[in-house]
Amino acid sequence: MKIKMVHADNMEELFAQVSEVDKAQDIDDELIGTSIDFIKVSDSKTIYCEALVYRTGDDDEDL
Repeated sequence: MKIKMVHADNMEELFAQVSEVDKAQDIDDELIGTSIDFIKVSDSKTIYCEALVYRTGDDDEDL
């Protein structure tokens, strides 16, 4: 299993970065889950985060 974290200042930038990360994965990596979170830094600043979880290797592989 492989987890990639992406963060950005707005949702548009976040989705662009997620798309780039997804394209860069090995052909055998299977995206099995995502999780989006929002971190409010101040009244005018929010950081958008997304975790992407990929299945890698054989199904019989010990984790």
